[in-house]
Amino acid sequence: MTWQVMAFLVGGFVVAGYLSYRQHQRYARVVNQVATEENRSGVLLVTGRAKGKFRGAVVLLVIDRRQDLVTRALGMEGASVFAGFRERPELTGPVKTVADRAPSKAVAKAVADALKMVSRLTAGQRSAA
Repeated sequence: MTWQVMAFLVGGFVVAGYLSYRQHQRYARVVNQVATEENRSGVLLVTGRAKGKFRGAVVLLVIDRRQDLVTRALGMEGASVFAGFRERPELTGPVKTVADRAPSKAVAKAVADALKMVSRLTAGQRSAA
């Protein structure tokens, strides 16, 4: 292997690492912003992710435990590090049927992952009703 090929490979890894880092920064900024905006009693902020061969999805769900409702949902779907979070109003509503309202398989898997987190966070707690 020549030094030019090695330099090209190293440069590719550096660019990929930088773009992944920027995506993580955007993710953390959105999570912190939603957590600040939705900081009130009885509300959970959970995240879920789904990975596929070429495309994946990440969802943020704000769940009102007292009413058992998803009050706000954001989703990021795609194969690019340039994908961003968008509001997903189709996911708001009753928690029991949120996976049925998912617009794609990847989002449905991410929602299922987020709902697993809800069950872990609320394990052993009494219902507010």
